Amino acid sequence: MSSRTSQPEHATVPADRPLGRRERNKQDKLHRILEAATELFTEQGYSAVTTQEIAEAADVGIGTLFRHAGSKAGLLMLVMNEQLRLGVERGITLARSGAEPTDAILALVTPLVDASSRHPENTAVYQRETLFGTGPERETAAAQVARIESAIEEILRGRTAFRLARDLDRTAHAVYATMYMDIVRVCMARAPADDLTTRLRRSIDHLLDALLPPDHETHTAAH
Repeated sequence: MSSRTSQPEHATVPADRPLGRRERNKQDKLHRILEAATELFTEQGYSAVTTQEIAEAADVGIGTLFRHAGSKAGLLMLVMNEQLRLGVERGITLARSGAEPTDAILALVTPLVDASSRHPENTAVYQRETLFGTGPERETAAAQVARIESAIEEILRGRTAFRLARDLDRTAHAVYATMYMDIVRVCMARAPADDLTTRLRRSIDHLLDALLPPDHETHTAAH
């Protein structure tokens, strides 16, 4: 079953138009599928879960399942893309509430960190499909990278110490790329998962300290 590659069906309705019964049913089924897939992948890991188990947990037919995601990998992409979307929202909210930049930036990738710590295979499959997969979920995953980098730039611009720094977009890219490599090393069993958050924090602090002008107190002084 997991080898199916039919194009998934995505219900898109203009935000200013009320959902009809058919659209509501689609959204409800998608919500149940997403909830079931999230729980099963999180608890058991990618290899241990079958599409039939997800369909049964979501109380939908297998055909309905594949209309929303064309494959088992597509289901994982659906789950991770949604988790990353929520991570970006949390990071931006933290930054706007006055949190330290490092804490806000870490929140952006917390879904990847959590997945890598519990089931590295989940993140490995997600990264593989992002690079080599097909379909709309791959496009969404690629867009998530741009959203995370934009969020990092927004977080930095929100702090006076960083506001006048040059090339914040490049700095945001460097921060994300560094975090990405640390996460990938865990997925590939090249580094332990238990101190991943600590390593990410250290990397972010180092990059941001290097960005600050020398006559400013660094943002890590309070740590």
